[in-house]
Amino acid sequence: MKFKPEQERQFQLWGWGLFIASASFYTIASLRSGDILSVLGSLFFLGACIVSVTPLLK
Repeated sequence: MKFKPEQERQFQLWGWGLFIASASFYTIASLRSGDILSVLGSLFFLGACIVSVTPLLK
């Protein structure tokens, strides 16, 4: 199946948005449990998601 460039961009934005949401929930859960390694891992993952979505927003 072939998508138009704008449709493909929308799918990518939705996908990255879901990754950012899940990383945010994982960060909150890690903070609540007090596991510092999980907090650091989730923050790195959240940061990587934000860096990866940035080119799509420009």
